[in-house]
Amino acid sequence: LSAEESQKQSQELALLIQSGALPLDIEESETRAISATLGFEAIDGAVIAGIVGLCLVVLFMIIMYRLPGVAASMALSIYVLIVFYALAIFNAQLTLQGIAGILLGIGMAVDANVIIFERFREEYKLGRTLNNAVKFGFKNAFSSIIDSNVTTVIAAVVLLIFGTGSIKGFASTLIISVVVSFFTATFITRWLLKSFVNLGFTKKWLYTR
Repeated sequence: LSAEESQKQSQELALLIQSGALPLDIEESETRAISATLGFEAIDGAVIAGIVGLCLVVLFMIIMYRLPGVAASMALSIYVLIVFYALAIFNAQLTLQGIAGILLGIGMAVDANVIIFERFREEYKLGRTLNNAVKFGFKNAFSSIIDSNVTTVIAAVVLLIFGTGSIKGFASTLIISVVVSFFTATFITRWLLKSFVNLGFTKKWLYTR
C-alpha cells in the first residue's frame, strides 16, 4: 500500500472507532430475566427468614443464659435498629446480599455474647460478686471478640476493594453490621447486665444454671 492509501485506511478506521460502527459480529451467549414480582418475593422471604431466625436466637439465648440472655436479646434489638438507621443514612439499598450481611452480623453479635457470658459464669463460679463477675467476664472476653471482628472486617474490606456489584453491597453491609454488633455486644449488653444487678436482680438462678 502507498502512503496515501495507508493514511486513508487509518482515517476510515479512526472514524469507525469514533462512531462505534466496527464490523463485528455479536452473538448472544446467555439471557436471564427476573421479574419484579420474583425479586420482591425473594426479598420478602429473606426478611421473614431473618425475623424467624432472630426470634429463635433470642429464645435460645434466654433459655441458655437466662437474665444475661435477656440483656443480649435487648442488645440485638438495638443492633437491628442501629444497622437499619445506618443503612438509611448511607442510602444503601436493602438487597438479598445486604440482608445476608445483616444476619451474619447478628451471628457475630451472638458469638460475642456467648463468649462474654461463658467468661462471666467462670468468674461467678470462682466466688466473685456479680458486679466483679461482669467486669472481669467482659475484660477476659474482650481480646477474643476483637480478634474475631477484626478478621471479619479485613475479609469484608478485601471484598469491598476487589469485588463488583452485589459483592460490594454485601461487603459494605457486613462491615456496618460487624462494627455495630461489636458495639452492642461489648457496651450495650454490659450496661444492661450491670443495670440488672444494680436494680436488685441478684438471685443466682437468674445468671447460671
